[in-house]
Amino acid sequence: MSGAAASRDARPAAAPGAGFLTTPGLPGAIGALLDEYARAAEDFCRVVESLPPAGFGTERPSPDPQTVSQRAVCAHVCGAAFRYADYIRKARGLPYVQEPRVVPVPDPAAVRPLLVEAFRYTEGAVEGMHAWSEAEISKILFQVRWGPTYDTDMILEHAICHLLRHRRQLERWSR
Repeated sequence: MSGAAASRDARPAAAPGAGFLTTPGLPGAIGALLDEYARAAEDFCRVVESLPPAGFGTERPSPDPQTVSQRAVCAHVCGAAFRYADYIRKARGLPYVQEPRVVPVPDPAAVRPLLVEAFRYTEGAVEGMHAWSEAEISKILFQVRWGPTYDTDMILEHAICHLLRHRRQLERWSR
């Protein structure tokens, strides 16, 4: 088969992070944000899965208990992924969990399934919003625990950056 024929017959590769979403590639701002969130989750998991399991729970001094160990960082990230969805769910009148979740993370391999579960929960939070305009999305408002008022777009952008920031932290852990 010639290169051109092989190229024509090849199926497009799945987008990075597609395994986190039930239906990647949905339209609109929400679809785009979920795709980028999933891409950030894939990057985060790639780094976590490269960590030596022996050092995963080793603690080091930190003023923030959420960053004393790689395990603590991962538990924080996974718990936050659920909390971000809960903000949206509460504002939309959907079932949500009031208290922050304590997410046990026994080893690096546990992170990906936890984030997949959090992503499914997030997909449920934004179900039906994919065709919404930016004006409609911006009407779903809620105050986050650190003070400001966010809308769905803002919390999903925050969620993306949260994964990126902690991915970088774990990449630089032993420096």
